[in-house]
Amino acid sequence: MIREAYLNELIDGMFGDNRPDDIAPCPFTDTEIAELESSDELLVYVPAGLSASNLCELFDIQANINFDVEANMIRTVMVSESHWFVTSAAKVPELIGSSGKYAKREYDDEGLHGLDLRRYLCFCAAFKARNGIFPDQTYWTFLLSGSYDRSGISIVGFDGWGNLSHHGWMRNFEAKFCGSRYAVLAPRIELLPQTVDLPRARRGVHGRHGGDEAGLDRRR
Repeated sequence: MIREAYLNELIDGMFGDNRPDDIAPCPFTDTEIAELESSDELLVYVPAGLSASNLCELFDIQANINFDVEANMIRTVMVSESHWFVTSAAKVPELIGSSGKYAKREYDDEGLHGLDLRRYLCFCAAFKARNGIFPDQTYWTFLLSGSYDRSGISIVGFDGWGNLSHHGWMRNFEAKFCGSRYAVLAPRIELLPQTVDLPRARRGVHGRHGGDEAGLDRRR
């Protein structure tokens, strides 16, 4: 019951009156959820089938993105699967000043994934539900999952007026205001006695690939 209440509060905080009808079961264990506060991480839910444009409308995020024009340029992952992920709860990205290429190597070595635009928007909703404001104000974040055009990458952040800005850029770009955010996918598809003890991936723990059920992390 404590788990159910926690997850319901999280979903209500993110979606309010726009709560999805069918919420996918959360594959993170009670122990993993209980650790989130001490590790300064957030649990985030991404509903299947909703476009980035739909999510901006649901979360009342004003964006400078022309979604009609960018629809075939901004590529996202796991569009047809509702999924949960864990990420840092910090209000600014990490690895600031490091390129997206470097961050991708760092996260890959730890069994971690990146955000794409849909994950990022849902993260923003979860962050605002907890803190009352959107993250990454005047900072940029590489979206390391998904892609922009053929070989580019999206970078996003909120400008001084609270609008979400997006640019397609190069993976080797570096700047003192641009960083990255990771995503932990659960190392199991569902909670079963056979899967409950599988270790999740953790930031800073190298050479362990918990979360690699995330072969689900496919481009769409």
